[in-house]
Amino acid sequence: MNAITLSRDGALIHAGKVVDGDPLKYLSNGVELGEGFTLRGVFEMMRRYPILTRLDPFWDTLLEQYATWPPAGSEAGGLTCLEMGKTVEMIGFPGKPRLEIYVTLYGLVGDEALEIKTFQVESLLDTPVRLGGLKHIVFGDTVNVFQFKTVLCLFEFIEGIAWQLSFHGTPRECALRR
Repeated sequence: MNAITLSRDGALIHAGKVVDGDPLKYLSNGVELGEGFTLRGVFEMMRRYPILTRLDPFWDTLLEQYATWPPAGSEAGGLTCLEMGKTVEMIGFPGKPRLEIYVTLYGLVGDEALEIKTFQVESLLDTPVRLGGLKHIVFGDTVNVFQFKTVLCLFEFIEGIAWQLSFHGTPRECALRR
């Protein structure tokens, strides 16, 4: 699979060169993260390549908010990093099975996964991001979990971030009590 590297400053790098033209042709490329990549790099990528915001309606609102957030120093205390991965759930076997496949974004404290919905998005901006694996969960008479290496394509990466950030976070007033 062809790869596209996401740099910390938001540039897409393909074959060692910064993508200056249309980034849409790289949506199916596997994602690699440049050194020191943080969540801020995703927002910078969306600003640098505005056509990518059309992939999800939440990007317009997220970028409006991003313009008001601090330009540096927004690392969530206590989190080692944010990790993106995939989950495949096989549900209802035996019986009427169904399969759900989705991208996940969660915080890590050491090796322990932590939901990030209680964090303000702006407090996560300078938190390192890394790519995780695929978790295959089979729900049935017993629950079996398998872990695999996987690749996220650029589309999955962008959509996964937008989806997760669109409903994660609590109103600032609630966060003050933490």
